[in-house]
Parts: sequence; structure tokens; C-alpha cells
Amino acid sequence: MRIAYLTHYAELYGANRSLLDLMLELRSRGEVEPFVLLPREGPITERLQAEKIPFQVIPWEPWMSDRRYMGRIHHRIMQHLGYERAARKRAMRNRSLLPAVLRTIEEQRIGLIHVNSAAVGITALLLEQCTTPLVWHIRELPEHQYMLTIDAGRRRYGQALRKAARLIAISKAVQEDIRRYAGSGVHADLIYNGVLRSADQQRLASKAMGRWTATGPFTFVLAGLIHASKGQEEAIRAFALLRQHVQHVRLVLAGDGKADRLHALIQQLGVGDGVVLTGFVKDLEPLLLSSHALLMCSRNEAMGRVTVEGMSSGLPVIGHASGGTLELITEGVTGLFYPGGAEALAERMLALVNDRSRARTLGEAAMRDAAERFNVERYATEVLEVYRSLQH
Repeated sequence: MRIAYLTHYAELYGANRSLLDLMLELRSRGEVEPFVLLPREGPITERLQAEKIPFQVIPWEPWMSDRRYMGRIHHRIMQHLGYERAARKRAMRNRSLLPAVLRTIEEQRIGLIHVNSAAVGITALLLEQCTTPLVWHIRELPEHQYMLTIDAGRRRYGQALRKAARLIAISKAVQEDIRRYAGSGVHADLIYNGVLRSADQQRLASKAMGRWTATGPFTFVLAGLIHASKGQEEAIRAFALLRQHVQHVRLVLAGDGKADRLHALIQQLGVGDGVVLTGFVKDLEPLLLSSHALLMCSRNEAMGRVTVEGMSSGLPVIGHASGGTLELITEGVTGLFYPGGAEALAERMLALVNDRSRARTLGEAAMRDAAERFNVERYATEVLEVYRSLQH
């Protein structure tokens, strides 16, 4: 099958890493010839070149936007009008680029389109104008997770979802979110992301126990783009509360983004000697293997690839009791949930620091669970079944 994969950005964060895993696995089986369309070059195009996966850049615009309102009512009205003008310009830009996308699909003899995110700005137009079957892989809760505004409106988003040949949701939370827009009768296949191949999981398992015999502070890690929704500030506040009880602990925050507020909070709470901000980390494996527990503080996480990465490396997870996180870990078996905010999180962190044996047991169970439920081979097979259902 010649498949065009459309993605919404050029970085190598979770959605694109999952896309790469899928394409490489299906290509290695001889099932798929992938071709990638994306709006700009970046780290993923470097990887595509290295893997000899052809791609083309067509600079479409997003159709979801981050809108922040400040000031008095007249200021907010003016801000809203500005956001609406910008949204109309993006929509016009996408409509002008649609012929180039359609021409590329025809020239590349594409038999199936796989859209890798709800945020791909050209999708609704493709569904109106293109006869090639389109599989829409929804990987996020746009409004609840990232607090985005759907520029064309919820109704238009729901209409577009209903037009897709097949929908894939990465969690039950995403399935429910799709129904919010598209209606209760709309079906989306539940396919959890595969995060590691079975061979990689076995390799990690051979290294995972070293953390429990190594000396050094009990280390918590939170990895992800620095964003209010990801909960870095909550983790810092919880860590400050934890330090009131124990000193030999550390918190590592790994991720790209503006960190000024985090640095200010660390200084304000006086925990600068225990909190490390690494910036973007290309390879998380060494960091995960040197830590003792993973924090997932994101509200309404669609699934949480990094949660599974932590589990695969033998880490117990302390996750916020919301969204797709509820589907990934089992309370008291592979990790712990916390409701509420920093105080509840600090309590769970202290429980693991005070009982390393329990932390290790949880981590070992998490590793076994991840190997069974979230391997790349299973993920690729289930997506392939969706593709085959659309072959004539």
C-alpha cells in the first residue's frame, strides 16, 4: 500500500515518534510504502531522510489555535477579533494550498491517506475534495488537554470527523472526546500507541534493576513540553512539600519550552539545589534508567507516551487521576494515582521515597505490563487491520 502520512508539526515529540515507529514497522514487513506530507522541515525530516522515507513540505496552517485573553472587556473583544481575523487568513491559506496537496496525492499514486493528528489543518478540506480513503488518527483532546480553540468551530470539526473513512483513537478518553463532537453513534477504533519494540523492551529490562542498587538521591522525573497543562509547576510545589520531610531527593524536569516561570518558582520555594531542568532531551532512556519514579501531572492526557516509556524502563508512575492516564496504570499494582493538586502528589511521592521496596515492586510490574500492552508490533498490526478494511 502506498500511504500518505500527514503530520501537523516537524518536531520529534510523541505524535511524530509514534508515527515513525508505525511507518518503519509496516515498511519492514513489506506492507506499506510511506510518503510523508508536513507543513515545514525540522527534526523529523532529518530522520525521514536518514530512514530514506520520501516526504514533501506543503506549508499549510493549523486550524486550532492557542487563544489567551487579558485585560478589560474591550481589550478582550479586540483580542477576539484579532484571533478571528488570523483564523480566517489561515483558512484561506489552506484552501489555496489544497490543489498542491491533491496533486501530490495523485502524482505519488497514493491509495490511502493517514492523518496523524486532530490538528492537521488541511484535513477538513481533504475530506471535502479528495476521493482517496482517509484514516484519521486522533491523538489528543484538543480543548481539554491543550486548551486549544477549534478555529472553524466544534460543529465543523464534528462534521469532518464523521466524513473520515475510519477513525483511530489512542485511548478511551479520546474515543469519548470524539463522540462529544461527532455524536454518540460515531465509531473510532481504540488502538493504544506502541512505544517500544519487544527487543528494546527486553534490553531495557536487563538494565532496569541497576537503579535500585545505585547510590544517590531518590529521583523523580517529569518529561514533556513545558506547558501549563503538563503540570511542571505542580510537580515543583509537590517537591517543595516533600523536602519538608526528606532531603535526599531530586526532581528532574526534561522538556523544551519557556521555563522562566519554573525558574522563578524554584527560587521562590528555595528548592534550587534539588530541581534540575534539562531542556529538550533527545534520548530519554539514560534519564529514565537513572530515576526511581515518573510523574505524570498532565490533566486530561490523551494517552501519555512518556508514561509508557517510564513503565517500560521499570519506573513506577505517579499519575494524575484523569484522562487517558487512568487507562495506563493500575492503582497499587503498576503505580499510584493522585487526585487534586500538589499536596496529594507530595503524599504519593513521600510514600515511595519511604518504601523503596514497594517502588521497585511497582516498577517491575509496570515493566511487564508495558511489554505486553504497548509494544510496537501489536500497535502496527492493529493499524494494518484498519488499512486492510479499506482495500477494495
